[in-house]
Amino acid sequence: MAKPKTVLSKQSPVKRTPAKKGVSISVEEFLKLKQPKGNLILDVEGQPVPLTSLERIYWPEEKLTKFDLLCYYLKVSEHILPFLKNRPAILQRWPRGVNAPMFFQQDLESAPAFIKTARLVNREGRELDYAVYTSTASLLYFVNLGTIEQHPWHSTVAKLDNPDWIAIDLDPKQAPWENVLQVALLTKEVCDEVGLTAFPKTSGSSGIHIYLPLKPANEYDAIAEFSRLLASEVAGRAPKIATVERTIAKRKREQVYVDWMQNARGKSLASVFTARAKPKATISMPLSWKQIEKGVKISDFTVKNVPALLEKNGDAWSDFFGKRQKLKL
Repeated sequence: MAKPKTVLSKQSPVKRTPAKKGVSISVEEFLKLKQPKGNLILDVEGQPVPLTSLERIYWPEEKLTKFDLLCYYLKVSEHILPFLKNRPAILQRWPRGVNAPMFFQQDLESAPAFIKTARLVNREGRELDYAVYTSTASLLYFVNLGTIEQHPWHSTVAKLDNPDWIAIDLDPKQAPWENVLQVALLTKEVCDEVGLTAFPKTSGSSGIHIYLPLKPANEYDAIAEFSRLLASEVAGRAPKIATVERTIAKRKREQVYVDWMQNARGKSLASVFTARAKPKATISMPLSWKQIEKGVKISDFTVKNVPALLEKNGDAWSDFFGKRQKLKL
């Protein structure tokens, strides 16, 4: 089957909307606002970004608004952008908040001139104009659309067929949290044995994600096969608490699903540092392996506390891309 074609944004039919006119405020002024309402234009590194309905409640129980979410992403932008920049985005939009319906948007019909797109032909032969993360301005534009969570591709537009990380999702379903932590440490053990560096993070939902940074030298099919073998080895070492069985009904209650199947072209997991559309406004937080050993919890990291935790403790994934490794397949 022929590989899907990629055409960059200059040939895309995406309707370009004119820049909003009006008085804009700086990032520093924006962060100092107290419960703003309505719309405004934010100057982000010289780029005017229109922001709307700032008072809209996104997490009713926590009383967190769209403004709170935008402030969060501004505060962590330097940490999250390396994992988003130049990657197609799968936009999951909650324009009315986490308790209202969500919908996926892969085909961007209109956007300001500063939003880049990549025109891709999917496996069904349909042409789609994917939004592409490029800057803090682009991130905030997508967040303003209701994109609470950030879901980038595993590859950049420069090498769409070559992922630069492996993502393993440890999904507990009904398994106890302690089992998730044990399977995470077992995954590290297997990676250590074959000389690969792995980075853990909370999913922000119910499990743990483990990423292996890669040099983009292999195509998706080869990476997926390696991921399958890795997951199978982990599950084979601890069959009482780990499995690669896809069918939930066939899994035992104590088993954590070692999901390797997201390592495919066009798929994604929730990005590191992304907010999740979950109760308590949890964050997919980068971790050290010592935190896994000590018994970290999903609820430890939220929109409210993560910026301060970063200031205090630093970024556990700060050297992620410095650890890129080449798989010998």
